Amino acid sequence: MESKNMVIETYSKISDLVMELSSLNSLNQIEDSIHAIINKLIPIKEEYFLKPDGDNYIEIDNKNISEEIKDLAAWAAKSLKISIFPLDSGENALILPFSKSQKLMLVYICKTNIEEISNEIMLFLNIMSFLTAAIIENLQLYEEILKTSEVIEKNRDFLNQILNSMISGLAVFDQKYEKIFFNSNFSKFESDYGNALLEYIKSELINLDVIGEKLTKEFEIKKHFLSIDFLKTKDENYLVIISDITGTKELERLKKIDQMKTEFLSTVSHELRTPLAAIKAYSESIVDSLEILDTETLKDFMETILNEADHLQNLLDEILDFSKLEMKTINIKKEKFSINELIEEIYIANKNKAEINGVKLYKVLPKENIIVNLDRTRVKQILSNLIDNAIKYSDKRKDLKFIKITVKDEKDRVLILVEDNGIGIAKEHHDKIFEKFYRVDSSLTYEISGTGIGLSVVKELVEIQGGRIWLKSVEGKGTRFYIEFKKG
Repeated sequence: MESKNMVIETYSKISDLVMELSSLNSLNQIEDSIHAIINKLIPIKEEYFLKPDGDNYIEIDNKNISEEIKDLAAWAAKSLKISIFPLDSGENALILPFSKSQKLMLVYICKTNIEEISNEIMLFLNIMSFLTAAIIENLQLYEEILKTSEVIEKNRDFLNQILNSMISGLAVFDQKYEKIFFNSNFSKFESDYGNALLEYIKSELINLDVIGEKLTKEFEIKKHFLSIDFLKTKDENYLVIISDITGTKELERLKKIDQMKTEFLSTVSHELRTPLAAIKAYSESIVDSLEILDTETLKDFMETILNEADHLQNLLDEILDFSKLEMKTINIKKEKFSINELIEEIYIANKNKAEINGVKLYKVLPKENIIVNLDRTRVKQILSNLIDNAIKYSDKRKDLKFIKITVKDEKDRVLILVEDNGIGIAKEHHDKIFEKFYRVDSSLTYEISGTGIGLSVVKELVEIQGGRIWLKSVEGKGTRFYIEFKKG
C-alpha cells in the first residue's frame, strides 16, 4: 500500500507541477522546485546544480565541486541515465540529468545515504526529468517574452502535448464528480469502455469521500484489467489516473528476467559443482593412495586441484562483481599508470594458458608509453576476461588460432582492440551479447562453460569508468572487441 501511495503521490506532484508552470519565469524557481521535490523523496546531505558549458560544468550556485562530482556529471552527460553511484567518502550520489532530444540541459547531483531507490521514485524522477528539461528549453527559447499572452498560450499547448503523451489516462473531476480536465489517453479509455467506466469512477470517488484516503483499484472490463488511482487534490478536486495492466510488455519483460534468473542460478550451481567435484575427487585419490603415488603423479594431481581452485575463485569473483554492480556498490579507484606496461603484464599472465589451448597470443603496442587515469585492477580484469573468452571460444577446426591485443593512441583517448579468429558471433546476437545472463546457444558453444554474466560485467566496468565497448564479429571468422577510454 505504501509503494502504491508513492505512485499516487508521484502523479499528484506531476499534476501540481504542470498547473504551476505558467508562473515559472527563471531557472532559480525550477531549481527550488527540484530541491523541494527531491527532498521529499530521499534525505539530501549536499546538492549541486551543474550547467553544461562545452566540456566543463558550471555550478549554478557557485559551489566548489570536486573532481569526483565532475566525473559523475561527465558520465551523466554521456549516458543521460538516472543513477545512484557510491562515492569515495562512503556516501552515495543520486545523479539526475535533465535532457531533451539527447541535449543535456542540467545535471542535478546530491549526496545521500541511501543505496537504491524504488521503482515508483524512479518512475517519478524520469517523468520529472523529461518535464523539467522541456521547461528549461522553453525558458531558454522564450526568456525575454515569457510574460506575453502569445507565449503563455504556447506554454499551455506545450503542456497539453506533454500530458497527452503520457501512457496513462489522467483526469480531474470537480466536487460534483464532473470532469473538468482530461488528457487524450483518458478519452481513449472512455471511448473504449463507455459509461460503465465513468460510473465505476464516480462510485469510487464517493467511497474516497467516505474513507478520506487515497484509493487504488483494479477494474476488470471487457477482458481487460485497469489499475485506477484516486486521490483528492489540494483544491478539493479529484485526480484519477488509469493504466492498462493487461499483458503489458513490462510484465513480459519481468517474466523473461525471472526465467533468465532461474536459468542463471541453475547454471551457476552447475559451474560451481564441476570444479568442486574435481577438487574432491583428486583430493580423495591423494588421501587414499598417498603411499603409492610417485612424485610426478602427485604433482599432476596437485596442479589439477590448484587449477580447479583458481577456476572456482574466478567464478566466485565474477558473481561477486556482478552483485556489486547490480547494487551500485562497486568502487572504482583511479590512478595514473602505463597502459603499455599493463598489456605486457596481461600478455605474460595469459601466454602459457593460450598456448596450452593451441592459441598464439600476440600484442601490438605503440612505441610511446601511454599514461591513463583509470582503475588499473578493473582494466586488467576487463582485458583478462576478453582474452579468456577468446581462448574458450577459439575454433578447434582451424590449424592456426590466434588472439591479438592492439593498443592505439588517439590523442586524448586510447583504443584497445582484442581480436581473435575464433568461432565468431552471429549478427543476430550482437545487440544482446552484453545483456545479463545472455549466452549464445549453438552447437559450437554447447560444451563451453560459463555463467552468462562475464560480458555484462565487462560492459559495466568499462562504462562506469567513462569508456565504451563495442564489437564486430563474423560467424566462423572471428571477433573484435573495441574498448575506448579517455586518458585523463
